[in-house]
Amino acid sequence: MLVLALVACWVYARWRATSMGIDESHIDLAVPLIFIVSTVGGRALTLVSPGDLELAGGLLETHVRFRLFGLLLFAFPLLYFYSRAAKISFRRMLDVLALPAVLWLIVLRAGCFMAGCCWGDVAHPYPELAATTDPPVWHQVQTVSWLTGDWVAIAFRFPAGSLAWGQQVSLGLISADATSSLPVHPTQLYALFVMVIWLTFLQQASHRIHLPGMLAVLMFSGYVVLRFFIEFIRADSVLVLGNLTFTQLLCIALLAACGFSASALRRKSVMLAA
Repeated sequence: MLVLALVACWVYARWRATSMGIDESHIDLAVPLIFIVSTVGGRALTLVSPGDLELAGGLLETHVRFRLFGLLLFAFPLLYFYSRAAKISFRRMLDVLALPAVLWLIVLRAGCFMAGCCWGDVAHPYPELAATTDPPVWHQVQTVSWLTGDWVAIAFRFPAGSLAWGQQVSLGLISADATSSLPVHPTQLYALFVMVIWLTFLQQASHRIHLPGMLAVLMFSGYVVLRFFIEFIRADSVLVLGNLTFTQLLCIALLAACGFSASALRRKSVMLAA
């Protein structure tokens, strides 16, 4: 699914480049280069937040984990230097890749669901959780209590050997001979559904946004907001400040950066118009 996501992003980006007057060869060079180099960033953020490796016992330590924000954070400077070297507009390249990046995330989230990674909090109330005296255990798998209950219509059990199952065994919520995990929120599908809507909106908005770079800022802002809220029902990240994860703190900083970037783009547009 990771490869399929890359191919889908690549093909869509080539089509957008042609429609925006950018030679497709730049996409052929930039997309694979960005993906290969930024993979290092996806691993780097895991090292910054090593506590996450303890969330599924020893299972997570044996799985390659890529942080999407690590991929994106490495991709931005790399694309900037590529654009400068190729003598093309960095902001236009960002706009070319903005929508393909969302498509990449959509396909990737389908893969996450199939693989059982990026799993959610326990979706239904259980006496075992209510009797837990260790606060970190309770808050880790049911971060926001009112988002858990019998009213949750969509919940999935992942099989023995999955990351959700490993976490719950490690925390003592199920026994090691359990054949599946407790029902958890399908956070991967939640994110996929919202991003399909977001991609549709961005496709319509792209025809009305004429300021170079603004489409990319809008895309990234939307993803940051989605990720901030979806983290409340994800169980695969350590809580570092109250009910907030490291990723959520990063989301706050990135949203502020998006606001600053949007303001700077508008000021530059006004100055050029004057």
